Amino acid sequence: MVSRIGKEIEISPVELASRMAKKAKINLASGSPDPKLIPVKDIQESYIEVIESYRDKAFSYPGAGGQEDLIREIENYLPFLGLRKGNNEIMVTSGAQHAMELLGKYFLENDVIAVENPTFIETFNALKLRSSVNIPINLDQNGLQIDQLKDILKIISIKLLYVIPNCHNPAGVVLSEDRRKELVELAEKYNFYIIEDDPYRPIAGKVPPPIKYFDKYGRVVYVSSFSKILAPGLRVGFILANKEIAEKIALIEQLDFSTSTINQYVISNLLKKGVITSRMEYIHDYYMKKLNILKDSLIDEGFNDFTRSECGFFQLIDLKKDSWKVFEEALKLGLSFVPASPFFLKGGETMARLSISVATEDEIKTGVKLLKKAISTQ
Repeated sequence: MVSRIGKEIEISPVELASRMAKKAKINLASGSPDPKLIPVKDIQESYIEVIESYRDKAFSYPGAGGQEDLIREIENYLPFLGLRKGNNEIMVTSGAQHAMELLGKYFLENDVIAVENPTFIETFNALKLRSSVNIPINLDQNGLQIDQLKDILKIISIKLLYVIPNCHNPAGVVLSEDRRKELVELAEKYNFYIIEDDPYRPIAGKVPPPIKYFDKYGRVVYVSSFSKILAPGLRVGFILANKEIAEKIALIEQLDFSTSTINQYVISNLLKKGVITSRMEYIHDYYMKKLNILKDSLIDEGFNDFTRSECGFFQLIDLKKDSWKVFEEALKLGLSFVPASPFFLKGGETMARLSISVATEDEIKTGVKLLKKAISTQ
């Protein structure tokens, strides 16, 4: 007596691995930003300033689509992401995950969609559960393989294409600029929309302009959040889309009113003070240092056959053995990671996602040694 979604929804591999790995000493599984980087003092001061300025207004119901103060500050923030508002509208959400849920409700009713293979299963599920067919498009070092997508578009129509262009989760690759331009043209030619999920851009360093930057047709819906650059628990993100889509999404968002009013004012305050933009370069360098340590450690321990991650938190590697069995052995040694097969629509049984987000430099080095040991026991 439940819906199809109620029957089909399952625990995510990230959540499952996290539950199983609570006792592990070394955490190469987490997708959360490093808690040491959360600007607690700035956030605390912002709450005080917001309450003093807005009083009871800070605790009222949020308006549909977001508070005007925050929307204005996000518009000023867009150039730091390589974007301009133009003819588009900004719609505030409770993080990128909420945005995906709203977009799934708006676009999909047993439709055909295409998605990178692998993809981030937690956000993709919001689309997957409302679609009828999910078509996997493989990745390489330059992101989604356009030629494979073209071949598919010649024989089947799709409603949406879901893409993570920067610091891909879990693959770590960056979509090339040429492919970004071509995707927009394909969307117009074959009459589909692109959801550009871009939460890592604020910490990505030098990457190509967003797919949305090349969008002349209103075909791209851009999704971002402040979770990676600031703090995930504040739960604030946004959508940039053409007016028709944005207005409808705002109405759907009213069904849950989930985006906290006071947190919107806090983010607005931090944007206005430059706290967020001033952190971008430092945080990129901080994570890149740890990511390079991971890649060097993998090579030192004999893991030579993997696509090098270019930014973000994650490195995807092929363990050459069943990743869940290796995971079980790794836990015995005090190491956690995420078996990556659930991130794949096709294949991936031997793949693992390693994360540098919360681990220290020494823990990363030790974790790779333990991973090698866990594999050798299989």
